[in-house]
Amino acid sequence: MLKLVVFDLDGTLADTLADLANAVNYALARQHLPTYPVDDYRHFVGNGIDNLIRVTMADAYTPEGAVRAKADFQTYYADHCTDCTVAYDGIETLLDRLDTDHTATAVISNKPDRFVPEILSALYPRHTFLSAWGQRDEFPRKPSPESLEALIERNGYQKSETLYVGDSNVDVVFAHNAGVKVCGVSWGFRGAKELREAGADFIVNSAEELYRLVNG
Repeated sequence: MLKLVVFDLDGTLADTLADLANAVNYALARQHLPTYPVDDYRHFVGNGIDNLIRVTMADAYTPEGAVRAKADFQTYYADHCTDCTVAYDGIETLLDRLDTDHTATAVISNKPDRFVPEILSALYPRHTFLSAWGQRDEFPRKPSPESLEALIERNGYQKSETLYVGDSNVDVVFAHNAGVKVCGVSWGFRGAKELREAGADFIVNSAEELYRLVNG
């Protein structure tokens, strides 16, 4: 029986793509570098901000430039992280139903930690997550399993009663590295094909399907 559902954030609970793209494009433009269409960011995000800056700077990457770009990203994103960000269909109802069932929920994201609670409180103000972690200095980023293992242990759960839910191959590897089953969501940034090829234990196409899986 599942007692804990841990979610990824970007592409799983929230469509954050436009705000992420706008913030990175702002940082790139500040250094007179080319910017990208929003849809291109589907394949850039998921591995943390440092990797996102590195990939988008491309051949113009330098450590010094990356530091400036990261600072510009964070300054812009702090003011605009919920401008275009929206909840995916059915997720609020899903969280309400899991609350009613006394199924605990948590979040682990590669997004900088400071932005995670702000986005969750904007989109899901009446829901309380057991824990909501972004990228923290105490843990290496996903797909290292340390953050997921720590969250499960600190809250007194077992891996066998935990499900991780995400939208990318990084999420699949992350959960499997921790010895936890993973459900991929097809509505996210990467789609079902990537999740299937990465070896997701389950793939769902709607919040309703995810609820039935948790209660299956």
